[in-house]
Amino acid sequence: MTTDIAVMARRGVTLMVRSPMTLSTAAFMPIVLLLLLSVSFGAVVLPGAGVSAYVQFATPLFVTMGVAFGAISTAIAAQQDRTSGFDDRVRTLPVSPVAPLAGRIIADVGRNLLTLLLVTIVAVALGFRFANGVVGVVVYVVLPLVFGIGISWFMVAVAMSAGSAESAASILNAVMLVLSFLSTGLVPLTDLPGWAQPIAEANPVSHVIEAMRAATTAGASVLGSDAVVTVAWSAGLSLACGYLAVRAYRRAR
Repeated sequence: MTTDIAVMARRGVTLMVRSPMTLSTAAFMPIVLLLLLSVSFGAVVLPGAGVSAYVQFATPLFVTMGVAFGAISTAIAAQQDRTSGFDDRVRTLPVSPVAPLAGRIIADVGRNLLTLLLVTIVAVALGFRFANGVVGVVVYVVLPLVFGIGISWFMVAVAMSAGSAESAASILNAVMLVLSFLSTGLVPLTDLPGWAQPIAEANPVSHVIEAMRAATTAGASVLGSDAVVTVAWSAGLSLACGYLAVRAYRRAR
């Protein structure tokens, strides 16, 4: 199975390299949102603090959004493989049913890393800083990539159960918009309406964001509870949704 996954991962990397738009699009939206919201929204959320302070506050959200929305393209591509005939050809070979899905998800870790780097470079130009040492930088980079694997399995599970790529895209975009905006990414938890605060506290995206903030804040605990919860969410999504995705893949014709 390991060899099968490696072959499929190499195929995924090859497809990305041949489609530069796939790589650039993954980073384009979060960078645009970072620029627009920091300038127009920052003074409202953090009055008197300046653009750089809001960039420091909000950058983890835009990195996480880039990774999460990139996972949507992973799920759509997996769904298109099913309808294009590629999976039919794979089924005639002694290939593990895990490999076509896991291979895509592993390959997309590279795209997620590129998205993270591009968004962070723009954020640094706007005033974002790492103030918690080398360990903080490592945690800032690793956590969204780990979460990206978990959320990718969730999205692939949804796509494998959807009737078409279009319906899968509609469902997944709606889910990610809700998770992104009903989180602590744009405003502090206390500034959210009372009914939204419990949702934001339970939202896995909030835990990723808070863990990344702690990783870049001087004196904060780099491996605090939010980092632990993020890893737990990622592992749970990978195991549960991975099982459901492979099960749906096996049943598909």
